Amino acid sequence: MRDAIEAPIGYLVNTGEMPVFHQSNVAGERTNFQGEREYRPMTVRNARPMAKDFSLDSEGFAFVTHNSAVQDFYDDAQLAGIYDAEAAALVCEHTGAARAHVFDHTRRSSSQTVREAQNARDPANAAHTDYTDWSARKRVEDVMGEEAEALLARRFAIVNVWRSIGGTIEEWPLAVCTWDSVDDAHLHTVERRAYNRIGQTRHASFDAGNEWFYFPRMTPDEAILIKNYDTAMDGRARYALHASFDDPTAPDDAAPRESLETRVFAFFD
Repeated sequence: MRDAIEAPIGYLVNTGEMPVFHQSNVAGERTNFQGEREYRPMTVRNARPMAKDFSLDSEGFAFVTHNSAVQDFYDDAQLAGIYDAEAAALVCEHTGAARAHVFDHTRRSSSQTVREAQNARDPANAAHTDYTDWSARKRVEDVMGEEAEALLARRFAIVNVWRSIGGTIEEWPLAVCTWDSVDDAHLHTVERRAYNRIGQTRHASFDAGNEWFYFPRMTPDEAILIKNYDTAMDGRARYALHASFDDPTAPDDAAPRESLETRVFAFFD
């Protein structure tokens, strides 16, 4: 494997107006983004040789080996009955949280046929993090109900568990950016509209200082943990930008990417 590749990373063009991201609501529907993007060639380093060096509190992401008991990640019953507990335990282990709660699963694929058959979304090819201060707190309020007020009085974080669910990743891998290489001045609020709610994410405009990494040829027994939000303001990483990218080294007959991202609240005492 190469030490690094040059690949296009999708960045927001900051026009001064708030962009709007429309979540796909119909099986196979592509996402719709009202705003301007540009694709900049960036160095994306192979992180496998240093996989154990990354952590959620330092870089904002971590790479783990994780053997799930789930046999079919397209089976919602198996996600609810098996994987939710696995993902919550994984997040507690790597964050030190006293409690974790899974609140969302998103399947994605680079194949339109798979997207239509499995109600999956297309790969998210824009440098972003999933929450703003407002939308992170709002998500806790919406999901945790009467517990929310007490939970919001203490530290909480939101962590994604990202994994392959269809064999080895051969195309459209995920890139992650180290937290300390991001200038918050390059982050811009994007309104996120779904059929049942309105939220906010943050997309990044181009910054030559961003340091991007990826883990080539991920298998279903591996996962990336991505910190999307953290209330802690003590110098630890609060988020990690991430984006899928069109891998220029992918084989012509690459198998379509199939992945699952699971969003998890981490609550601390």
